[in-house]
Amino acid sequence: MRFVKTISILFLVLAVVLVSARGFTEDKGEKVVTFSGLIQAVPKDLSFIVINEAKVLVTGAMIVSDTGSTLSISDLKPKRYVTVEAVKRADGFLAKKVTVNSSSKIPRDLKNAL
Repeated sequence: MRFVKTISILFLVLAVVLVSARGFTEDKGEKVVTFSGLIQAVPKDLSFIVINEAKVLVTGAMIVSDTGSTLSISDLKPKRYVTVEAVKRADGFLAKKVTVNSSSKIPRDLKNAL
């Protein structure tokens, strides 16, 4: 009888662990969006940038050039063309990756506007 009770408790604990582990690995349902544009503004604290009038939080984001080299937040300057992969939030976007594009990848209509 004691063996059956121990097995039942172990089975119950295992079931609880398996169910809760699934909850920890489940995606939060955050959809990553990608958009491009010119950086319009960068505040002095370098915590976010403004692209197409949208605030994009860049702290913690991976910042790279289109050639693949890693950049720092200080390389994000106004009038630089970037591609952003971000998650939509109530106060703007949270960037996961920011790619600074070279001048050859800027659309012609934007080149002419600069």
